[in-house]
Amino acid sequence: MKKLKHKPLMIFAISLFTGLANVNAGTITISATGLSSTPIFVTSNLVSIAVGTELNIGFFNSTADLATTINAYKGGVNGTGNTLADAQADAASKSSLLYSQTVSWLSSSSNFKSIVAVANTITQSGTTAAGKFLFNNSASRTVNGVSGAYAGSNGTMDVTYANFTPGAGAQLWAWFATGSEIAIVKDATWLVPGTNAAGLTVGTAQIASTGSGDPSELLLASYTDYSSGSDLISTVKISETYSVVPEPSTGALMMVGAFGLLAMRRLRKV
Repeated sequence: MKKLKHKPLMIFAISLFTGLANVNAGTITISATGLSSTPIFVTSNLVSIAVGTELNIGFFNSTADLATTINAYKGGVNGTGNTLADAQADAASKSSLLYSQTVSWLSSSSNFKSIVAVANTITQSGTTAAGKFLFNNSASRTVNGVSGAYAGSNGTMDVTYANFTPGAGAQLWAWFATGSEIAIVKDATWLVPGTNAAGLTVGTAQIASTGSGDPSELLLASYTDYSSGSDLISTVKISETYSVVPEPSTGALMMVGAFGLLAMRRLRKV
């Protein structure tokens, strides 16, 4: 068997090719941790997002279709039943279906182009997953004067912007789903750079507000502003209403039957 005499040279060539492939890549920094009193992502009842939840970052092909999807989600569901318990159960089933349909739409590559998916490398510490960007750690943060543990997402992505189909200047959105609630946000500064080597920061600091937040940024989210500590950006829960339609009682049915018999007898006498 012949030995490869130029193996070191081959390894060098591969390394050089890899380096050249990424030489024009830029770094996207994700910063959603609540550090320096910046806003924190939370659920609708203002508690921490679960560590390990995926944070999706990318571009929606149609803002009109996105608006339609968001409006349908915000419209909520109406549960019907003969009792309140039945109506609530029906609403819960409809909420689960609406949630699944919305997440499926958001996740479809026909609707959403993930910039995470084209990243050359993803760097996060703590909880990680190959090919994904996660809420990767939990730390103590002060919210309205009270300390508590909140999950955050931080790290970097090495991205060759030319490989991202929407192209330079495309607006980026961030969205995540908790298993029952969803948040969708954006910021005017989250634009794909025109220069491959340029850096970009996607973080909650840009969404910071001194009021209830900017509706153009909080497409599906709520903002809670506090005078001290970090503000909160919360997911949206599907609203539920209930319509109770009681079944006719046995007595009522008997009365209807009696009136019916009486009417039939009168008709026969005529």
